[in-house]
Amino acid sequence: MTGTSAPRKKTGKPAGDDPVLLDLGARLAQRRRDIGALQADIAEKAGVSRSTLHTIEHGGTGVRWEKVAAVAHALGMAMTFEVTDG
Repeated sequence: MTGTSAPRKKTGKPAGDDPVLLDLGARLAQRRRDIGALQADIAEKAGVSRSTLHTIEHGGTGVRWEKVAAVAHALGMAMTFEVTDG
């Protein structure tokens, strides 16, 4: 990655209250930290703003699915959906 400083280990304030979005954001943020990437680097690679990435990582609503999928792809992840009994 092109960032000049190490990623912080700080958790931010949730941007939403939907447990599914909070979990998704936490997983994406953890993957980013695991690979040692800065938000700015992943945002650029995904073609989204750093602010949008921040919103996704903190479970915010109102983000287009295409942007979430682009972030997942930039992190080397794939979005999948599973059938639940609920």
